[in-house]
Amino acid sequence: MFAENRKISLRQLQALLLLDCFGTTVLFLPAELARLSGKACWVVALLSGVVFAVLSLLLTSVGKRLPQGTVVDWCRGCFGNFFGAIVLIGLAMKLLLDGMLELRMFSEIVCRSMLPTTPVWAISLVVLAVAGSLAAQGTECRGRMAEILFFLVAIPLAVILLAVAISSKYHRILPLELPSVSEIGSGIAAMSIVFQGLTFLYFIYPDLKRPARSRSAVLKSSALTGLVVTAMVFFCLAVYGEGVLSEKLLPSLQMMERVSFTGVFLTRQDVLLLWFWMASVSVFLSGTLFFGSLLGVQMFRQQETKRKTWLWVWLAAVFAASFLPENLSTAYHLRMRLALFFNLIYLVIVPFVLLLFAGKGGKADV
Repeated sequence: MFAENRKISLRQLQALLLLDCFGTTVLFLPAELARLSGKACWVVALLSGVVFAVLSLLLTSVGKRLPQGTVVDWCRGCFGNFFGAIVLIGLAMKLLLDGMLELRMFSEIVCRSMLPTTPVWAISLVVLAVAGSLAAQGTECRGRMAEILFFLVAIPLAVILLAVAISSKYHRILPLELPSVSEIGSGIAAMSIVFQGLTFLYFIYPDLKRPARSRSAVLKSSALTGLVVTAMVFFCLAVYGEGVLSEKLLPSLQMMERVSFTGVFLTRQDVLLLWFWMASVSVFLSGTLFFGSLLGVQMFRQQETKRKTWLWVWLAAVFAASFLPENLSTAYHLRMRLALFFNLIYLVIVPFVLLLFAGKGGKADV
């Protein structure tokens, strides 16, 4: 139904980016930032959000100048076939890494919080089945689904955060502290995982209805993501204080569990809270699978009909790779170690080089 219509609006793009960025990292991030910068953790989150909102302009500038192609066309035109292939293989590795770690971490969280007797592999298969069905239908399906899910996620989340804000004790934040330069640098590295969805901008421009206006839309979406994450870090600090917060495993989820739904027919509050991340992870994994399969088709210069075959390959690869980490802790630390390396390359260096080349014109326009 949707596979033949690959155009989405800027509003749908914004909804996709917001859901793609609201992944499992948000559950761990407040504790990680508290360990790195103490009471200044929310300031670090705010400054990091500003940094990545600005960095989003690099990719949108490339897309604005070369709106007819994807990263495959850009890399071949800029780096040539051989070095372009190396850059594209690295991008495929990043997609696989992000997808398999997101899947493993979310499955482990669901297993621990909701379904302790259910095997992790069974949870992973269900999540992948949902994400794969979205990916199989194409970009428009993902865009429409994100547009619907955004309101189903944003409104309950806003209500819960408002309740947390009313009940929090803000003396734990005082006295206000400013982070050091090293703390800001470490915080940016940790925060980089939140903006994992920006990688999809490498592929999305041929599918946009108005690509010329994408810079403002992506900038607003990235800024809003940074503000939401900053608010969650701020409230976690107000609820727990820096000492307790730094020792929490899933502070964002535990903070929201403190909100009572008295009078509401809700026997499993954790199901409602994890719904935010269920929606986000499903949308993000559908993007990993869809753009991964698209990358395979374009790299090997195959027909669009081969994308479904590549989709099965990516489904199998993400599922199998998700069990390489031994447990949740191993998956989390692996992500923290590798995220900065891949994000530095594909959110800063590669877009900057592509932008320089696109500015000169030439064979990148092929």
